[in-house]
Amino acid sequence: MAVIPKEPLEWLTLFRQQMDEIFRFLSSLEGREGFAAEKESAPLVDIYETAAGFVVEAELPGCLEADISLSICCSTLVIEGIKKEEPRSGVNYICLERRFGRFCRAVEIPPSVDLDKVKARYHKGLLTVHLPWLENRRRHIRKIPIEQ
Repeated sequence: MAVIPKEPLEWLTLFRQQMDEIFRFLSSLEGREGFAAEKESAPLVDIYETAAGFVVEAELPGCLEADISLSICCSTLVIEGIKKEEPRSGVNYICLERRFGRFCRAVEIPPSVDLDKVKARYHKGLLTVHLPWLENRRRHIRKIPIEQ
């Protein structure tokens, strides 16, 4: 039977012990072969605004256009896909720093973007997504009166 703490500091100690146990378990998984294959990476992105719209650029070197998926869910642009490793036989790697496998990156987009006119281009490993502003770009913050 577990001991139920009575003092606030005892609760914190118990919480810390449980968190330590969780991190020990997760760090033990890192060495396993199956765990490493399931890791997902996030591509590097540049995000900026122009007079014409909102732009997201994602670095995806070595990816095929067919392996990249773009979607917009609510106010989030989701870039996901898979970077496949080229099979090589008879190779003994000295250093392998490139990442292969699934990737996913979510970027929050402003509410004043025209979602019907979004365009994307993939060229030389750089995915560029243009999200143009709405014609009547106005603030989406409004005061709400409080009734008495």
